[in-house]
Amino acid sequence: MSNREQTSIIQKIRHRLVAGFEMVVQYLLITLEYFNKHGLANHAAAGAYGFLFSAAPALLIVSFFILDVLKSSPETAVELIAQMGLLSQVFDMHQLAGTFLSVSKPGIAGFISVVGLLWTARIFAVSLQRGLGVIFPDTEKITPAKKMMVSVGIEAAIILFTFITVFSSAAAFLVYDVIGIIHFDNEGLAVISSVLSWLVPLITAGFLVFSGYVFVPAKAPKKNAALIGTLFCLVSFAAIILASRFIFNSQKYNATYGTLGNLLLLLAVVYFFFILFFLGAELTVIIHSFDALLLSRFIQTNSDPKKNSIMKRWFTSTKGVLHKYVRFFEKDKVLFYKGDKSNEVYYILQGEASVYLDGSTMLTLIKQGKFFGEMESLLAGGGRSATIKAHSDLQVLMISPLLFQDVLKYSSDADHKVIKMLSERLRDVNEKLITDDQVSAENP
Repeated sequence: MSNREQTSIIQKIRHRLVAGFEMVVQYLLITLEYFNKHGLANHAAAGAYGFLFSAAPALLIVSFFILDVLKSSPETAVELIAQMGLLSQVFDMHQLAGTFLSVSKPGIAGFISVVGLLWTARIFAVSLQRGLGVIFPDTEKITPAKKMMVSVGIEAAIILFTFITVFSSAAAFLVYDVIGIIHFDNEGLAVISSVLSWLVPLITAGFLVFSGYVFVPAKAPKKNAALIGTLFCLVSFAAIILASRFIFNSQKYNATYGTLGNLLLLLAVVYFFFILFFLGAELTVIIHSFDALLLSRFIQTNSDPKKNSIMKRWFTSTKGVLHKYVRFFEKDKVLFYKGDKSNEVYYILQGEASVYLDGSTMLTLIKQGKFFGEMESLLAGGGRSATIKAHSDLQVLMISPLLFQDVLKYSSDADHKVIKMLSERLRDVNEKLITDDQVSAENP
């Protein structure tokens, strides 16, 4: 391979890495922008509160189940229940187990736990639905039946997640070894239980997060977008948990603050999880509609010289994702004729385009930073209302009608620009017609 070929390959790799990095930064900047715009920190707080509020009755139901199954070995049952965190911090687990085992059935306590779970899980479900409803479009199209099904699904997910977390804990594997379900040597048990006690709840949480992104919205996003949003949520959360272990000494913290400190830490962990949950949901929508969002940011940034430096740095280039929409036309090239059935929309990057209604008389010039062809896209029929020719060498973004409608949906700036341009065009046409009428009257 020659030096020139090697240099070319290196340049291509470097270009792709730079383009990939730029796209990741664009994703994150737009995600954070919409996260703040939608006030999702408040929804995350509501979700954390709802989750913790519903956790206690869910854990009690799991406790009833464990103690009923393991009545012959109450110490084993207590060992399992003690792994459920919240209960072991609030209650004396041996006294709780003794109370449960003293009756043959859960009775009133069990009934109250079920009713409490249904009520608190409903609060949690509504919090999630409202937060996701702000993020995902077309939320008004969700039917009451689907809302009810989603609520029931979220309530069932709380119990499912609790069961899986408890039965995949390190203590659970110790119990399995004691009662003879599985057998490991001490070293093998320690390694496997440690890995699975982390991995299984994380995979379960990932499945539930992915299901929330896909099934809660009225219109499901692309599966790959939902998967990326889910991975972002889980990987970020795992990184925060690992980092917190180096920052906090849990034993000293527990000794200093006791049960209250544990509850505060638990609240903080759950809150950060829901922050990442809603960030992942925003990222899912943004990946699903990235081209429209990027175009809207490009138009806003290029039309407003006062935009901040971050926007100018990351949203003024057409070398990345937007490059596929760039088209070049030489001077005097006709882009389309009056009556044509095409409906693409054009945005001028460089140069000027001339508008002709009839014959060779130019009506007006369309300059850099302006749209044209948008009327046919919005009206969806009737053909082109004018002929457009490149008045000079012309560089444009050529946008499909569906993508253009998405751009208008995500950008009030583009919406205003289109309305303003349509008004200017109507004014120019009226002035042209008035001038022609005057000329005709003067020269009958």
